[in-house]
Amino acid sequence: MEENVLNQNVLNQLRLFLIKNKYKNVLKELTLEHCTDDIGELIQLNCIQIKKSQRSKGYGNAVMSEIVQLADNHNVRIRLYATDIFGAELKRLYGFYEKHGFVLIKNDNDGHMIYYPKKTKKKV
Repeated sequence: MEENVLNQNVLNQLRLFLIKNKYKNVLKELTLEHCTDDIGELIQLNCIQIKKSQRSKGYGNAVMSEIVQLADNHNVRIRLYATDIFGAELKRLYGFYEKHGFVLIKNDNDGHMIYYPKKTKKKV
């Protein structure tokens, strides 16, 4: 039986599936990176960008739900840096990520947020 291993290949496959198939005319950019830190492995969410014409229609929530589900299934954290570089209001971004279970990293005033995976039952 194959192990359910998370690696950069798995993240690349998810990215391509979401950009080229499921949200083809919606998702402008999605960058996910498999990393490790002193606690263990994690997903670094570097960019999630919905096309301007498709914003405020729930697509960002749908894409984020897919990423969170992957993290839960693999029991890994997601780390990100919330920024207004693409024109989104920071307060709105914080609310968006908090709605998906992210919290601001303590002692960090730079917008770094983290998601801790929910306990999921392993499929046998």
